[in-house]
Amino acid sequence: MSYGKAHLEERLRRILAEEIQALEDPRLFLLTVEAARLSPDGGLLSVYVEAFRDQEGALEALAHAERRLASALGRRVRLRRLPRLEFLPWNPEP
Repeated sequence: MSYGKAHLEERLRRILAEEIQALEDPRLFLLTVEAARLSPDGGLLSVYVEAFRDQEGALEALAHAERRLASALGRRVRLRRLPRLEFLPWNPEP
């Protein structure tokens, strides 16, 4: 992975973490954005999250807010093509 891609993924992760904190959904209480991985073509951003309480509820809330979060990314990061967001549970490998 190139430095540019890793830097962009980290920047997208930070922006999403800030925007998710701004959402007023109780299902997103104590949610952590662990990682963000951009597909090779840049069309899909896989966002790995970990919820303290209800993981499924948090994933539903994020799916519901996907357009709002994508819009926030578009405002804060200049990209040729805005990636589609995919929220996945964080499963650290042992």
